Order: sequence, then structure tokens, then C-alpha cells
Amino acid sequence: MSVGGERRRPAGTLLVAVSAIAYAALALASGLDRAGALDPVLAGMLPTAIQAQSLRNKATTVQSIGDAARARALAEKAVERTPIEPGSTAVLGAALLGANDAAGADRVFRVAAQMGWRIPLTQLYWMQTSLAVEDYPNAAVRLDALLRQTPTLLSNRKLLDPLEQTEDGRKALADRLVERPNWLVPYTTDVWEVPPPVLNLRRAVLLDVANQGRKLGCVDVSPFVQREIALGNPRGAHDVWIAHCPGAGKAMIYDGDFQQAEVSQTRSSLSWTFVGNGNISVFPEPGQRPGQRALAVDGKVAMPTVFVRQMLLLPAGRYRVTWTALSESGAPTTRIVAGLDCGHGVEWQTGEAGPNGLRSAVLESDGSCDAPWLSFGLAPGDGVARLTGVAMSTLGQAKP
Repeated sequence: MSVGGERRRPAGTLLVAVSAIAYAALALASGLDRAGALDPVLAGMLPTAIQAQSLRNKATTVQSIGDAARARALAEKAVERTPIEPGSTAVLGAALLGANDAAGADRVFRVAAQMGWRIPLTQLYWMQTSLAVEDYPNAAVRLDALLRQTPTLLSNRKLLDPLEQTEDGRKALADRLVERPNWLVPYTTDVWEVPPPVLNLRRAVLLDVANQGRKLGCVDVSPFVQREIALGNPRGAHDVWIAHCPGAGKAMIYDGDFQQAEVSQTRSSLSWTFVGNGNISVFPEPGQRPGQRALAVDGKVAMPTVFVRQMLLLPAGRYRVTWTALSESGAPTTRIVAGLDCGHGVEWQTGEAGPNGLRSAVLESDGSCDAPWLSFGLAPGDGVARLTGVAMSTLGQAKP
């Protein structure tokens, strides 16, 4: 269904609205082109292809200011100069649409399509034509072609809204993303200026991608997750993280052996996030068993100081956290402490001692936030402490 019950759209609405942007992506607007478009004497000295390019540039410019008749005349001259150039034919089609000659535009764009599909104006026209009959899969194919040529068009809401704002359109976009086009990475990572309503639409598309069995991976979705958390939407972040990050959701703690941990990860995420402190050094190193890593931590601190943490989507309740903390000699150490907090100070616990450096602590979430931090800190003392083997289990939910 279309948004707001609108079943059909005027065939030229989208193309006319964004044709200047798409054509700018097509044109190599060199100084020579622009000079040829403005100076008839110089234009006569230019090769035919450059003359036609200049005419196309000028036709697009005058159409953008509403001079449909002049745009058509310039476009027709471009076609005369280069009759087998699909760019000229496409500009003529756009000019005809601007003059409200839908039938003529359709004929011209059919010719342009036979000449080649890499012309943005042609893709735009057939995208809009597909949207007019709610053929979302074909519209998504055309948008995919545009974005593969010019990924920066992702910021153009006139292009994305017709698909992202409908359920069928989002599914069609997801079908394209499953193929991992070159615009997938900016779609998931260039999100720090994306407003929350648009982020919500992208989340729905990414969940559709996962429902088709394609996991994008933890790295590709991490910036998206970080942006959701920064906007105060841990549940949305959690949904995308669980859907796309292998290993997420299999345990309450993601990557408890720090196999995927990177000390460069300092933005809030649902993976391990490192907290910089000039008095503490943290180095990942091989653990005691294959596939395991440990964090070697050292430094001079006057009080327990957080160095790594992970955001968890937890209901209020009591939880048992276990970890292994060993000194450089392999002896148990109490320099690693743990706490659960909502960002307002941590009540650190050293935990009860178990065999081989295992520590166990009961931590409580009071429900004051949806997503508390499980934090690990370095306590005062001497020598390197190694942290690994973090796990969590539920002891009981808080009573309402």
C-alpha cells in the first residue's frame, strides 16, 4: 500500500524533482563544457560530443528554472548533434515531461532505455513509472542502479522516501541490499547526520535483509547500532545487532572471551566498548585456551576505574556475573572489579573467589534504565591483571 492511501503518482513528479541532481552525476561538467554552453563561437570549435554535453547541461539548467520550451529546444539540438547518445535522448525526455508531454516523454525514454541503462535520467524515469503502478521490485532495481553510480544520492529523500516509507518498498530495497551493492556500507555507516525518523525506516529495511537470511556482520552494523544508542534507542539497536551480528544473542554477554574486541572501539555499542584513561593501558593478548583472548590491564589508579564495558538490554533483576582475573604470574588477582550501572556511578564488586582465578558477583539492575552497562574496572594495586571468560546468568526478575 502507498503512504496515505495514495495509489498512483504523476509519472514525471520524481524525475523532474531530482533530474538536476541525477544529471549532475552523469555530466562531466568541465570548464570547457560550461564555456561552450555559454559562448557560441567557442562551441563551434568544440568536438561534437562536447557540444552536445554543453547543450545537455544548459537544457537541464533552464528546465530547473521552469523554462520548459527552451529546455526542449536545447535538448532537441543535443539529439541532433549526437543522435545515438543516450544522455541526449534522456535529457529530451525530461524536457518533454517538463512541458507536460507525458506521451512524448514515454516514447523518448523507451528509445533511451534501448540505448543504455547507465543514464541516471533514464533510470529515474522508469523508477517513477514503476512507482506509479506500485511495482516496487522494479523501482528498487532502478534505484539500485542509480545508487551504484552515485552512492551520495542516499541523502536525497525524494528518491528514498517512495520506497522506504512503504512495507513493500522496504522489502524491495532489502532484496537489493542482499546482493551487497557498493551503497550498502554508506547505508549502514553514514548515519550520524541521519534524523531519527529516517533511521527508523532504515532499521526496518535492515531487519528485512536479516529475515532473508543475510547477516551483514557485526562490523557493518556497528555504526548503525552506535547511532541508535546515541539517540537513546537501545531496543532498536538491540534488534539490529541481534539480527546481523553472528554470536549475538547466544549468550547474555557478547564475545565474553574478547575474540572480537578492539581497543579502538570507543563509541557506545553492544559489543565491548573501551573507555580511555591515560593512567591505564589495555592490550588484547592470547588467552589460556585456543580461541580465547584476554585483556592485559595495568596502571596506577587511586580508585577502581572503568576500562571496558558492554551495554546490555536487561529487565530489572538480579544477575550473576563471572570472570577470570589472573596476575602476570598466573595467580588469582582482585585488581579486576565488576559493576552494573546506568551511567551514574558504579558500585564495584571484587566478587567471590573460585578455582583458577574465577570470580563471581551478584549484580542488580534496578530498572532505572533499559540498557545498563556491565563495566569492568582496574582497582588500585601493582602488576598486570588479565581479564577473560566473562559470562552472565539470570538469578531472578525484580518484583513489580
